[in-house]
Amino acid sequence: MERLSRLRAVLEAAKGHPVYREKFKDLDPKEVTLEDLKDLPLTTREEWVAFLKENPRPPEGASLMHLTPSPLLGWMPEYLSQEDLRYQAEALAAHYRRLGLVGKKVLVAFSYHVFAGGWLFHQALWRAGNLVFPHGPGEAARIAELSQAFGFDVLVTNPSFALKVGQAGGRFPLLLAGGEPFTSVPGFRERVEAALGGVALDAYGTSELGIVAGERLEKDGLWEIPEMAILEVLDPETLRPVADGEKGELVVTALSRTLMPMVRFRTGDLAIALRREGLTVLPRGVFGRTDAMVKVKGVKLYPTELAPILAGFGLDPRGFQVVVERKLEGTDKLILRLKAEKVPPGLPEAIAKATGLRVDEVELTGELEGGLVVDRRF
Repeated sequence: MERLSRLRAVLEAAKGHPVYREKFKDLDPKEVTLEDLKDLPLTTREEWVAFLKENPRPPEGASLMHLTPSPLLGWMPEYLSQEDLRYQAEALAAHYRRLGLVGKKVLVAFSYHVFAGGWLFHQALWRAGNLVFPHGPGEAARIAELSQAFGFDVLVTNPSFALKVGQAGGRFPLLLAGGEPFTSVPGFRERVEAALGGVALDAYGTSELGIVAGERLEKDGLWEIPEMAILEVLDPETLRPVADGEKGELVVTALSRTLMPMVRFRTGDLAIALRREGLTVLPRGVFGRTDAMVKVKGVKLYPTELAPILAGFGLDPRGFQVVVERKLEGTDKLILRLKAEKVPPGLPEAIAKATGLRVDEVELTGELEGGLVVDRRF
């Protein structure tokens, strides 16, 4: 009931916000159920960008402000009220308590300047009953020294920097990672855990939404944090829910935002949905974008999902191109162009397992010309 009550509070706030006022004019938030959420209109980042262009100043009631890079705005602001901050800290604290994070010594190596990252983790971990040190980013060697001098239990940072900390001699029983692809990159977690000598857990969030999904100690996917958000995975073409195990676009309703409500927000991120214990689970995390999609051999291929696979094989995750041609007999031919000197053993098989498509040919090249997808069938 608490979750439903919070959803109704968010919808009540949204109903009075210019981004939603017209869409929700006939909505009575007090009558909405959790099941009704799927019938409400979707919201896009473009809608928010348009509003913020016209209304760049902080809204009344804003208590904390962050910025995030935006190709459409330059910088996109996020504003939280006092009530949003209180709710967010306690909601995330509940998640960390379920992980057993009470009475631990935590070092946060995310930025506290401009971006939301450090604040998100810091406030929740402190509220959960831990000692929190706001170190900020950089200085891997110093963090390694501090880990030994003060016996920190938890490191909070992005996985690539955590790897540098481990290589500098830092040892942490637990890493709370976020901010970049991690568990979606084959072998990445194993390398980080070996370097730090502990367990590494992933999380997913954005500046607009906060942290909305996180791993459990069982490492069985990113679980919806029930106090923070309601997650859906929709077919980006039909906008209907995908079946368990199918790919689609992650759509999020944030329960921690009332000043800038995010109701059925289309993230554009690619994920697979499973429903477990009344929650949505993302078994492969977030592993691509839905912006570009091409149908090959009757199967939807999202090219960006190849990036973490390539990274897992030590290749440049941006150094590839998907080419689709028509064979003489009329069937599709899938070609992967790689900016590489050789094809790592097992790469075609890993792509087939992830996408359900067999790569017919791999071309090696020194330069890539054109876009991410070259469709020569038409």
